[in-house]
Amino acid sequence: MVSGYRLLVKNLIVICYLMRNIFLTLSILSASITFAWGQSPAASSYVVTQEEMLPVFQASLTPFKYGLVIAPTDNKHKVDCPTVYREGDHWYMTYLVYDGQGGKDGRGYETWLAESDDLLHWNTLGRVLSFIGEDLNHEATDVNPDPWIDSLRWDANQRGGFPSLLDWNWAGSYRLQEYNRRHWMTYLGGAGTGYEGIRGPLHIGLAWTEGDITTAHEWKSLNRPILSERDADSQWFEQLIQYKSMVYLDEERNLGANFVMFYNAAGINPETNYKGERIGIATSHDMQNWKRYPGNPVFTHESQGIITGDAQIQKMYIKDGVVLDNPSITERIGAQKLYTMYYFSAFNPTRQYKAYNTFACSKDLVHWYDWEGDDLIKPTEEFDSFFAHKSFVVKYNGVVYHFYCAVNQPQQRGIAVATSEDMGQSDVHFPEPPVKKR
Repeated sequence: MVSGYRLLVKNLIVICYLMRNIFLTLSILSASITFAWGQSPAASSYVVTQEEMLPVFQASLTPFKYGLVIAPTDNKHKVDCPTVYREGDHWYMTYLVYDGQGGKDGRGYETWLAESDDLLHWNTLGRVLSFIGEDLNHEATDVNPDPWIDSLRWDANQRGGFPSLLDWNWAGSYRLQEYNRRHWMTYLGGAGTGYEGIRGPLHIGLAWTEGDITTAHEWKSLNRPILSERDADSQWFEQLIQYKSMVYLDEERNLGANFVMFYNAAGINPETNYKGERIGIATSHDMQNWKRYPGNPVFTHESQGIITGDAQIQKMYIKDGVVLDNPSITERIGAQKLYTMYYFSAFNPTRQYKAYNTFACSKDLVHWYDWEGDDLIKPTEEFDSFFAHKSFVVKYNGVVYHFYCAVNQPQQRGIAVATSEDMGQSDVHFPEPPVKKR
């Protein structure tokens, strides 16, 4: 009886030992998998509290709406999606132009370039991504081959671009960095005509230039998208349509790669059946081959029809309750690092207005926590009374400039800016709206 009892105890010890080894193996494997995507086993270390985000909110306040800085001169065009960068002693802005009054009467998006000395007064220089016609400027490539796409015409009618590798340090240089002696730009592309691909899907394309980014000239582009909703590894959140994308050089390789893309897309949540737009990420080592993060989407608001999109990321260092302006390595010692995502949301049932800009914060680019206080930009003026959305935030010489897309009640659309200091009032206005037919 005693020997049997000892045998039982011995077997139990062996089983416990084996179970312990299995548990340790799984734990190590899990840690390795998460580490490869820039995560750590201690999930609680990624939580960002409202108290930690308060300095970001205070640093981002722009209570003075200067007004429109770029607006269409007629009612047959709409201006959208600003991206601002600095080169030399001047500022440059790419923006999208839709050549229609309604959703179906235009061909689609093109990308234009403007220049400024002071971030307030802008001079349009010309186009950098145009509709595809006879002057085809594509290069052959085997990236992401997909026989369902016409290799020459997949982006014929939609070419809305967003410059890549912008210095993402708060109050930094805001310069576009090169890779392989080229400047890069991702863009939403499609063959379907109309506003935002109303007659066909949009995909994410890649363009580049070896030329002068202070002049308007046609950028080259791949003849296939780098991400498509029809890819074999496409995820549920993007299987309807893909929209804006921004790519950053992550020198710290938080996600195990040099380049990280934030992009928003539309899909239907298989668990809730909610249709909406959400933000996901993908990574790359060479700007051409991209791997989706398996935990996408990384940022979302789950409600029927809600839009969460157009992420702009800035890296911030906070010390003594203050966001430091582009601190040196020495100044960063003892500071808390946060990544801030400026984004817009629309049709959020918690708001009384249709669209607004706010922010979220993360410690690792994957786990994002929403600011629950006041929104940064919301409709308050006649020129942005319908939508005030789509952020691009810059801090220069102590002043914060929050560029955004302003839409008024007649559905005219342009680029406006709000500032942290009173800079006066803009003399740019929308044209007289069209007379409604009875």
